Amino acid sequence: MSNLLESLRFDLLLYLSTTVVMVPVCKSLKVSPILGFLLSGFVFSELGIIKDYKDIESLAELGVLFLLFEMGLELTFDRLKTLAKYAFGLGTVQVALSTLAFMSFELPAGNGLGTRILTTVTSAPASLVNIRSVDEAFVIGAALSLSSSAFVLQLLSEKGELPTKVGSATLGILLLQDIAVVPLLVLLPLIDGTGSGDQSVAAVLGVVLLKAVFGLGALSIGGRVVLRRVFEYVADARSPETFVGLCLLTVSLTSILTSSIGFSDTLGAFLAGVLLAETNFRTQIEADIKPFKGLLLGLFFLTTGTAIDLNLLIQRWPTAVVLLAGLIAVKTATVAAFGPLVGLTRKESIRVGFLLSQGGEFAFVLLSLANQLEILPSELNKLLIIVVVLSMTLTPALAEIGNVVADKYDDWASGDGSISSDALQESEPGELALESPVVLCGFGPVGQVLANLLSSPLSASTGQDGGTEQSGVSKYVAFDLNIPRVKNARQKGFVVYFGDGSRPDVLKAAGVLNPRAFVVLHSQREVATRAVESIRAAFPQVSIYARAADLSHSVELEDIGATHTVAQTTEIAISLGAFILEDVGVRTDDVKYVAEATRACILANARALNEGSISLVTIQQPAVEAVQSKDGRNASPQVKPTAVMLDDRPTRSHSDESAVVACPLGSLDELSEEEENGVDLELDDQAVLEIEGEVLEDGQSEDLEESVVAITEQ
Repeated sequence: MSNLLESLRFDLLLYLSTTVVMVPVCKSLKVSPILGFLLSGFVFSELGIIKDYKDIESLAELGVLFLLFEMGLELTFDRLKTLAKYAFGLGTVQVALSTLAFMSFELPAGNGLGTRILTTVTSAPASLVNIRSVDEAFVIGAALSLSSSAFVLQLLSEKGELPTKVGSATLGILLLQDIAVVPLLVLLPLIDGTGSGDQSVAAVLGVVLLKAVFGLGALSIGGRVVLRRVFEYVADARSPETFVGLCLLTVSLTSILTSSIGFSDTLGAFLAGVLLAETNFRTQIEADIKPFKGLLLGLFFLTTGTAIDLNLLIQRWPTAVVLLAGLIAVKTATVAAFGPLVGLTRKESIRVGFLLSQGGEFAFVLLSLANQLEILPSELNKLLIIVVVLSMTLTPALAEIGNVVADKYDDWASGDGSISSDALQESEPGELALESPVVLCGFGPVGQVLANLLSSPLSASTGQDGGTEQSGVSKYVAFDLNIPRVKNARQKGFVVYFGDGSRPDVLKAAGVLNPRAFVVLHSQREVATRAVESIRAAFPQVSIYARAADLSHSVELEDIGATHTVAQTTEIAISLGAFILEDVGVRTDDVKYVAEATRACILANARALNEGSISLVTIQQPAVEAVQSKDGRNASPQVKPTAVMLDDRPTRSHSDESAVVACPLGSLDELSEEEENGVDLELDDQAVLEIEGEVLEDGQSEDLEESVVAITEQ
C-alpha cells in the first residue's frame, strides 16, 4: 500500500488540485466540468507530468462502476418495464443499424464509399483508410456503434433529466449497448481465428446465453435476498461509515462476480443497483456514494483526455474531422428515424440521437483488443481512438445542438401556429420527480399523524374560485432512519424513504427538486438542531417547522432558522389546560384568549432564559385566576392560584382579587424596585399586564382602577 501511495502521490495531488480548481471554474463559465477534465488530461499528457497512467486508470474505472451502480438504483421494477421497449427495441435497432451503416461505407474491401470519400476529400493515404476485409469492417462498425455511458449519464444527471422520457430512452439504449459488449468481446478472437478451433460461433454464443440466464439469474435472485437482509442489519447499527463501506463492498463484489462468469464489471455494478432499487435504502445509498462517484468519474474523464495523440491528430486532422462528422451523422440519424416506433416523439428522438452520437468507453476496449489480435492496422486504430475521444469531448455541445435542432423541428412542425402532436405527447404526465412536496424529517407517531393530515383530500389548497388546486399541501415525502418503521410505513402506503431528509443530496436522490416546506420532527434535541441548520443553509427561503424538546430548544431553533416551532411539553400543557377550563365552565373565547397569552409569555420566558437575563425556571407560575372578557362580561368561575415556585424558591402568593394572565420572566422580586417607585413601563408587542379585572396588551392605555401589580416583557 505504501508503494502504491508513493507512486500515486504526485498524480493524486495533481488530480485533486485540478478538481478543486476546474469544477468551480467550469460552473462559473456555465460549461460542463467534463470538458474541463478532458482538457486537463490532454494538457497533462502533452506536458508529460502524469507518471503512472496504469494505476490512475484503474482508479478511474471505479468511477464508471459507481456511475452504473447509481443508474441501477434508479431502476425500480416499474421503470425497468418502461425501459424494456427502449433497450430491446430501440437499443437493438440502434446497435445493429449503426454497425451495418458503418460497414456499408467501408465495403467492398479496398474500394468502399468511405474510403473513396476520405482519399478524395482529405487526401488520406490509401494505406491508412483502406479496409482489408469484412471482419475489419465489422470490428470498426461495432466499436463505433457504442456510446459513452459515463459522459451521457453524467450530463443527464447534472441537468436532472434522468427521470424524463428522454432520460429513460437514453438509459435503455446504453443498457443494451453494455450488454452487447459481451458477445462482441467473445466474437473478436473467433474472427481472428485465435479462439478454440473445435467451437463454432453458435456454440460460443450459446454458452454466453446460458451464462446470462443461469449465472446472472442466480446472482440476481441470491443478491436480492441477501443484499436486503445485509443492508437492514447494517443500517440498524446506525453507523454511517459502515453503511458507506457496505455500499463500496456491494459494488466491488458484484463487479467481480459478473467478471468471473465472462460479463463486464460495469454490468455487475449496474445489476447491484437494480437489486437495491426496490429497497428502502435507495435514496440514502445514492447520497452516500455520490462523492466517490463524482471524484472517480472526474478522474476517468481526465484519463480519457490523455488518450489523444496530438502528433497524429495534427498530421491527419482532415481525416479525423470527416470521420467525426460521419460518426455523429450516422448515429443521430439512426435513433431519430426509429425513435417514434417505440413511443418517442420526433423531437425527443432527435434529442436522444444527438445525446448518443459520440463514441464510448467500450470502443476503447474493442479497438484495443482488435489491435492486440492484429485485426486492425496500428495507425488506423490510433486514429479511430482519437475520433472517439473527440466525439466524447463534444458530448455537452452535441446535447445543446440536439436541443436546438429539436426545437427548430418542433417550430417547423407547428408552423401554422397550432400545437404539434409532439408537443401534445410531451405535455402528458410521465415519470416526473416531486416538484414541491412538504418534506417530513422523521416519521415517528407525530410524523405519521401529520402525513395523514397532509395527504387528506381536505388538505389540498383551495383557489379563489373555490376550486381545489392540484398542487396543494397534500403532497408530502417523509424520511426516517429507522428501518422497521420505514418498511411498515411503506407497506401501509405512506410515501417514506430510508435516509436523512435534511441532506440536500438525499432529497435530490429521492427526486425532491423544489421542496415547499420542511417539518423537522426528531425527538432528540441535537439531531433536530443539526437538521434545521442543514436545511436552512441549503434552502434559505423555504419555511421550516420544527418540533422542539422544550422552551429553550424552541428559541434556539428559531434563532438558527426555524420559521415556527412547537415545544411539545408546553403545547400538551396548554391543550390540557384548555380542556379543563372549558370543562369547569370558562367561555371558549376566553379560554382561547388566555391560551394565546400564556403561550406568548412562555416564549418570552424561554427567550430570556436563553439570553441569560434570568435563571432557570423549573416550575412555571400558574396562569389564570379570573379573566374579564373583552366584551366587558365577567368570565366564569375563578381558578385561584395558591403559590408560585420560581427557581425552586417560594415567592409571594397572589390575592384572590388579582387576575394573572401569564407567567413572569423571573421572580417577581426583580420588579419590586420599579413597583415601589411607581415607574410606568412602556409595553412592547408581547407585554402583558397583571391587573384587577382587565388584561392589557400591545401598549393599550386605559384608566385603571388599580395600580399595576406586575409586568412582563419579552
